[in-house]
Amino acid sequence: MTQSEAMRLREEFVARLDEAMRGVPYGVANDIRRGILEELDGLDADATADRIALLGDPALIAREAQAESLNAAAAAPVVLAAAPREPVTSTRGFAIAAALALGFGGIVMPFVGWVVGAVLVFLSPLWTRGEKIVAVVAPFIVAGVSILIISLLSGFESGFEAGSSSGSSGDFDAPEVAVNPLLPTGYDLWHTALILGFVLLPASGLWLLWRLRGRAAR
Repeated sequence: MTQSEAMRLREEFVARLDEAMRGVPYGVANDIRRGILEELDGLDADATADRIALLGDPALIAREAQAESLNAAAAAPVVLAAAPREPVTSTRGFAIAAALALGFGGIVMPFVGWVVGAVLVFLSPLWTRGEKIVAVVAPFIVAGVSILIISLLSGFESGFEAGSSSGSSGDFDAPEVAVNPLLPTGYDLWHTALILGFVLLPASGLWLLWRLRGRAAR
């Protein structure tokens, strides 16, 4: 047999192999085809015929390749897509820290600590917008109304004392008007504001913690 005969035998076998491996995954089929061509390369016609006889029926080769590829796919570990990580601001731990910072941050670091707590509270999705506004604004409204009432009471008492003094006779010394200890002075106003700050701000943080119970990220 001539070299051209060897080439003809090789091409015919490879054509039959390609036809049989149409259902085999491309990568597997391509590896098998390349391996067989390497085995047959350089052989004369007789050696090519002998090697083809050893390789066997192309249909059988294709079935074995298909079975091996299925077994490999079944044995391959299943890689599950990693679940997206929950944002830190959506966790209960972040919400608890925010509520505590709002309630007690101003005591540890005056003003700055409270501002940080307010920002953290608004970043958490575990409270409604209304709850956040109430927690941040309500203490100042309550404190402002309380101080206003105390101021009005103090002004009324001062006016009453001035009126009593001016209405006294000039022939004799007017008796001194006793100061009512139950009515506030200017010092009392600042003292009251300080006490309200130490009471209302922690109360707002504790109220947020109470509202947080049983909630999860939205």
